[in-house]
Amino acid sequence: MEYKTVTAGTREKGGLGVEEDSVQLVAVLDALVNDLIRLEWRPVGDVVIGPDGRLNQSMVRD
Repeated sequence: MEYKTVTAGTREKGGLGVEEDSVQLVAVLDALVNDLIRLEWRPVGDVVIGPDGRLNQSMVRD
């Protein structure tokens, strides 16, 4: 089994936080996850918001 974490968001320079707004983050993460689904990966669990504001989704493939 293979595992991968997809991350959306660009860290702000010199601090915590991301440059994108929440709508952009969701759109980017959704596109990344859909691309991996086409490659036979599947999402596992919920989307997690990291301490720096980036969105993360765990993926697995058999």
